[in-house]
Amino acid sequence: MMKVNKLAVFLIGGLFAITLNVTAWAQNSGALEEIVVTAQKRSESLQEVPISISVFSEDDIERFNISNTIDLVKNIPGMTGVTNVGLPQAAAYFIRGIGQDESVATLDPAVGTFVDGVFVSRQIANNSRLYDIESVEVLKGPQGTLYGRNTTGGAVRIITKKPTEQTEGFIDIAYGEYNTIEMSGKINFALTDKVFTKITTFYIDQGDGFLYNVTLKKDQWKRDANGARAQILYVPNDRTEFLFTAEYSSDDTGGAVGANKLSACCGHDLFVVESGLANTWASTQLMALSMKATIEFDNFQMELIAADRDLEHSFNNDYSDQPTPAYSIPNLSDHIQKSVELNFTGSLDGANYSGIQWAAGASYYDDDNAVVFGDALFLFGGAVAGTFMRDLTNVTEARAVYADISVDLGGGWGLTAGGRYTKDERKVNVEQFLDLNGVPWEARDRSNFMDRSGWLSTAAIGQPFDNATLEALGTKTTIDTNEFTSRVILDFQYTDDIMFYASIADSFKGGGWASRVTAAADFKALKPEFVDNFEMGVKSEWNDGKIRVNLTYFSANYTDLQITAIDQATGAFVYSNKADAKVDGIEGEFLYAIRDDLTLFANIATLEGRYTDLKPGAEGIAEKDLKRTPDFSYRYGILYDLAVSNGELSLTAVLNREDDYYSNQNNTPAGFRPAVGKLDLNVTYRPNDGNWRVIGGCSNCSDERNANSTLDFGTLGFVTQFQDMPRLIRVSYRYDF
Repeated sequence: MMKVNKLAVFLIGGLFAITLNVTAWAQNSGALEEIVVTAQKRSESLQEVPISISVFSEDDIERFNISNTIDLVKNIPGMTGVTNVGLPQAAAYFIRGIGQDESVATLDPAVGTFVDGVFVSRQIANNSRLYDIESVEVLKGPQGTLYGRNTTGGAVRIITKKPTEQTEGFIDIAYGEYNTIEMSGKINFALTDKVFTKITTFYIDQGDGFLYNVTLKKDQWKRDANGARAQILYVPNDRTEFLFTAEYSSDDTGGAVGANKLSACCGHDLFVVESGLANTWASTQLMALSMKATIEFDNFQMELIAADRDLEHSFNNDYSDQPTPAYSIPNLSDHIQKSVELNFTGSLDGANYSGIQWAAGASYYDDDNAVVFGDALFLFGGAVAGTFMRDLTNVTEARAVYADISVDLGGGWGLTAGGRYTKDERKVNVEQFLDLNGVPWEARDRSNFMDRSGWLSTAAIGQPFDNATLEALGTKTTIDTNEFTSRVILDFQYTDDIMFYASIADSFKGGGWASRVTAAADFKALKPEFVDNFEMGVKSEWNDGKIRVNLTYFSANYTDLQITAIDQATGAFVYSNKADAKVDGIEGEFLYAIRDDLTLFANIATLEGRYTDLKPGAEGIAEKDLKRTPDFSYRYGILYDLAVSNGELSLTAVLNREDDYYSNQNNTPAGFRPAVGKLDLNVTYRPNDGNWRVIGGCSNCSDERNANSTLDFGTLGFVTQFQDMPRLIRVSYRYDF
């Protein structure tokens, strides 16, 4: 704690020292571009928003080799994250040490994902393909006032491009390692002088897998994905617009299994596995519809967003990596989400007042989940066998109202205050069965893996597991939460280019149930998770906007932290609220435009996470480090645009590094992730007189191979480690018309 506070004082105090020397720097350089964000429900310069935000434009997404939202992680120190074990479509984001690595539908993420203002409720499909994107904003720290529940860690905002009146489009074709073919395209045109439309598509076909399976003698973990987004923009007048969006995506991945660390096979190569589960896959299909209506009045704007998202998800994965699978999980689910949000934003200027900006709104959210999933257990060579299947539905309804106001106090001082009231209602219905079909899981495929003909309620064998059983045990099957969250920010505009701010904010994550268990006594209701956050920072630009230095210090206190772990004595999953925690840290962003064609940048983050209270019954949870909290992480690089004969080369080099951390809450040796640094490169050639470009990119260029997640079932005979992405080299050609 002391070392973090001292560093915060040193860094923030160092800004004053910079003023003594900075005027001698870069007298002939070009200024950095202004970045405009909508994090506070209105368009503002990033440097004027008193929130720690990382922003990526369309050009950044291309230059930094960002294909999916999980790729944001390597570009944001202090944000860790991986795809969920065996589920490449799901991203477990951790911002400032807080996240959720369990994808089951009865638990919510701690980092909210929003696409064009629509909340993405389920973690199993939040690793979105980023195509035809205007920008991505990552808001760090709790965002409960403006964005509501399930943002105790932060929020990821994806803003797609809207249709325009222009007739234009592009075709992009790429080839990459592992025999991967990618294509994307867009066509944009006007139907009338008031109606514009756009259709964008993508396609991915990976011919060779990342893994080789010595038992099945084939490669696996191949990705087959495609999708399309169609939009219509109707602009009846210069104050009104209606945006209609329909989006479809399909993502099918086979065999993304982990490697058993205890196996003598394969020289402990993470990318060589021996799972005997022949039919393994993870698949998602999404259909999403939304409508956004925006109407401008004299002093305010109204925005209405209505959305419907239907997600189908299935997988069958081996989590033991053994020739005869010891533990596999089959899953089939359907998730239907409906939401409506009404926002008002405006400003007040009059004879007796000025400089007042405000936002207010209300929202309704309904999330229906129907899930059939189980645990296929054939432990110790089959001595302990059984397949327990759970038929589960859970429904969440949430209603909220909020208001937020920013006031210019004069003399450079500003005050922002806001609050949100949320009513969150959840209910669950579950029954467990014993699968007696007799067909080995390694022989099942998608057509028969959920065949119920041989299912027997566990009540028939004296182990009832349904709602009546849960209620008799004292487990709530409904959770109602009524919470008020708020924020207060004081900012001081020291000069036109330097702003200081301090804030307090809180947020909460909804309650849920520990559903990945096989005994009714372990199916526990979890309370909501709460956070109180203090933050102070400075945003500054120097030398006519050629140098940008932004620094933030934060201290967050978490109450009833929702924890997932594995009990090392029994091998059972453990879920609890039996801990409070505190996370402190510093974030820094530095950019220096040496010339119009040359920019240097660096980002840093420190994290110090620890428990402040471990309550009795915190089984399987070590009183040690919070998982995924590296002490120090950084990213630095160079952007260089070089004039060559008949064109321009844009060169990008980025090195990112994270200190070691534990990927599991138990802090077991197998869950220790050593420090790792990775290099990304990107080269783009554009001709002077053409409308095309060629892009060559390399992610993890030195092919660092490490585990990013571990399921430590050592007492059951296996410790499964899941792989981070290997080196990926990609060349693409894009033609704009």
